[in-house]
Amino acid sequence: MHDITLIQILLCSIVILSAAFIKGMTGFGFALLAVPFLSLLFPMQVLVPAMSLFNLITSLVILIKLQEKIKAKLFIPMFIASLGGIPLGVYALEYMSSENLRLITGILVILFSVRMLGKETLAKRFLNFPIVFAGFVSGLLNSCISVGGPPLVIAMNRKGYSKDRFRGVFAWFSTFSSFFTTAAFVMNGMIEKESIHLALFCLPILFFGSHFGSKFAGKIEPEKFRKIVIGINIVTGAFIVVSSLIH
Repeated sequence: MHDITLIQILLCSIVILSAAFIKGMTGFGFALLAVPFLSLLFPMQVLVPAMSLFNLITSLVILIKLQEKIKAKLFIPMFIASLGGIPLGVYALEYMSSENLRLITGILVILFSVRMLGKETLAKRFLNFPIVFAGFVSGLLNSCISVGGPPLVIAMNRKGYSKDRFRGVFAWFSTFSSFFTTAAFVMNGMIEKESIHLALFCLPILFFGSHFGSKFAGKIEPEKFRKIVIGINIVTGAFIVVSSLIH
């Protein structure tokens, strides 16, 4: 049982609001930006189940509002692949120490952030292949450290998906993946009441921050701002790695 203090709640509010505001402007990066900071405030065993619940609810909301019809063949293969990674991630979360998980989070945030700076595209002969490996890795990371988005972002960017298709595929995958990840946490008795409270507390802040951020989307050059956010992620990841090593 982990008690959540008032200071943690206030700092969490600032982090969630900032990450949601940035996502509203850029369309990406909520978990990549929020989780590293939140891991400094909460044990990973509280944070990851909370983010899974949180991701499930927000993904359902996006699906309800989704305009473009997304073909199942675009997200079913990656979802099936994620089912192989989810149990491994749940096992790691249950048996690894919070400090080791934070160290892994910091390292992966740096690697993914650097990777997302590039815009490498796939060769034409691979464009019609389903996204499988990235789905497996995403399932593992989602259930372990709650940063499962970047592998899919990289894979879909390399395929050249349009903004609407990207958003739709991501929403469908996140809904299925988050549901089964949350179910795995429930079956293993890993969702504490603090995780539920944290997820519910974050929801209105995220919706407000995303809406407010979208108002500024046209006032800042998206590509320039995207690189600034990625730079922040790299610095944050480095801080987490250093703090975990000297703890």
